[in-house]
Amino acid sequence: MADEIPALGTDENKEYRFRQLHGKTLRFQVKAAHDCHVAFTTGAEETDPMVEVFIGGWEGAASAIRFKKADDLVKVDTPDIVTEAEYREFWIAVDHNEVRVGKGGEWEPLMQAPIPEPFEITHYGYSTGWGATGWWKFLNDRVLNTEDCLTYNFEPVYGDSISFSVACSNDAHLALTSGPEETTPMYEIFIGGWENQHSAIRLNKGDDMAKVETPDVVCTEEERKFLVSFRNGQIKVGYKDTDPFLEWTDPEPWKITHVGYCTGWGATGKWRLDI
Repeated sequence: MADEIPALGTDENKEYRFRQLHGKTLRFQVKAAHDCHVAFTTGAEETDPMVEVFIGGWEGAASAIRFKKADDLVKVDTPDIVTEAEYREFWIAVDHNEVRVGKGGEWEPLMQAPIPEPFEITHYGYSTGWGATGWWKFLNDRVLNTEDCLTYNFEPVYGDSISFSVACSNDAHLALTSGPEETTPMYEIFIGGWENQHSAIRLNKGDDMAKVETPDVVCTEEERKFLVSFRNGQIKVGYKDTDPFLEWTDPEPWKITHVGYCTGWGATGKWRLDI
């Protein structure tokens, strides 16, 4: 069960409102007539360098990615991509020194471009302008609660990493799949299993491909932050901003489109997903 996502309003002055970016993918819903702007920066303000993404610019006719407020890296026709009548969902991935932008439910980006001078992105800003006001909902604002039930809850994944926090006594489980359900193939990641003493990567509900000792890796009283990456079949699990404590490489990698999350074996959980 998820809490209601708060709606954040923007006026038409084109001034960004900044927030910290915890993962590499930003998922959001926006309702505006045109000109939905997102900036990626090195701080809670406009910085140099800076990447800007314009969705429904040019009176709603086109979208673009811009670097350093200079020329557009890419610009594509996107008529009627946004509307003030309803929320529409989008995702932006900023990893591997490139920017990819797509619609919710579509894994092929509608535009993408390499970042000419790569930099560490720590914040994002959002705004509307050129006569448009908007309402925004950022999916990473949700608090997701799981019961003591080994049934996965699924979310789409558009990048190749998952940043999240979880508070639970043991057994925070993730499933990486090719659909919004358990699939074959499927990777399962158990963090704090075996009474919060071990963590493991399992393939297709069979043998553990990797298993390590991780005593007290999760905790009920504290939301601990983790990062799971899975680029080209290289699965790595660790605390955020530290080296992985668990990893395994699949010699036959495949496209991951969804992640499932759950708790069990006596544990309930509180999650925040940055995917």
